[in-house]
Amino acid sequence: MAAEVRVPRMGQSVSDVVLVAWCAQPGSAVRAGDVVARVESDKSDIDVEAPVDGVLGPHQADEGDSCPVGAVLVRIVTAGEADGPTAPGISPKARRRAGELGVDTSALRGSGPDGLVTVADVEVAVATAGDGSTWQGRRVASRRTLSTVERATARRLAESWRTAPHFVQMVDVDLTEAASLRQQWRERASSLAAVTWTDLAVAALARALARHPEMNAAFDGDALVLFDEVNVGVAVDGVAGLTVPVVAGADRLSLAELSAAIAALADGDAGAPVASTATVSNLGALGIRAGTPVLNPPETVLLFVGAVEDRVVAVGGAPAVRTMATLSFAFDHRATSGAAAARFVATVRSLLERPTRNL
Repeated sequence: MAAEVRVPRMGQSVSDVVLVAWCAQPGSAVRAGDVVARVESDKSDIDVEAPVDGVLGPHQADEGDSCPVGAVLVRIVTAGEADGPTAPGISPKARRRAGELGVDTSALRGSGPDGLVTVADVEVAVATAGDGSTWQGRRVASRRTLSTVERATARRLAESWRTAPHFVQMVDVDLTEAASLRQQWRERASSLAAVTWTDLAVAALARALARHPEMNAAFDGDALVLFDEVNVGVAVDGVAGLTVPVVAGADRLSLAELSAAIAALADGDAGAPVASTATVSNLGALGIRAGTPVLNPPETVLLFVGAVEDRVVAVGGAPAVRTMATLSFAFDHRATSGAAAARFVATVRSLLERPTRNL
């Protein structure tokens, strides 16, 4: 008989998980209690164990897939099954893709080894015939199910637009002195050699929040809740989608400590187990100069960092090339006013333009 390894239940509110990693491959021998896969939700992660001794069959999902609770991840062929595991006729990724597109795989001819149906075979079938459906009067080529992280992100952004009246302020910041310092740190191979523009932005935002505690706050009906700590979330676009790991007590960290903490986030660290009180998002490396950021509720402020670039600007009445960036701040208008926000923006700008003294 074949025993099924299913997605475990991870709490009443969790309906889907992400398959993070396979820990055992098809055809390998496993014993009851061995970890065969690792899954995660937006609340926690968990190891999935083999329920019996046997041989692992074909994977029924790929790493990164979103899987509903109770779904079969893999089957284990026990000693009592005479013929052993059979070779799959369709790859797990192709099976998932076919399910998304509504493709009948029984009619497909596989181009893979031993006639294995691949993702390319499924997509060729769709490109040739379409999926036959329409959406709001438009022909549909395909549908992709959102991952757990993507669905959570979509819900939070929709909540942000519904509940918080946004306004955005933008300011150009002269980073020439900061660029010079970063070059000096690199040449001297100092502890600050790895400091990035994101690190400097987080440092400036955190210190400004400490000086303006009314911004390190959230609107709550008829009250403004001021937070006791400055915990800065850093938006990270990773394999699992957009996540916002948190640096706790960011205003109390030195620039070197802050840089190390943010580097750990970029390497997949989940961050501190606390909620953020403000967020930094940086798309400057992709060439985006400015934007209209969306708040991360219930925070009052989010800083969007644009591209750091050389620009010709007026200095003392004459044109000069300076290292510049545009910062875009989103504010919750229920929690602050335009004038108060402008004073806060001015503080962040001042901190960044005079980093030797302030950061």
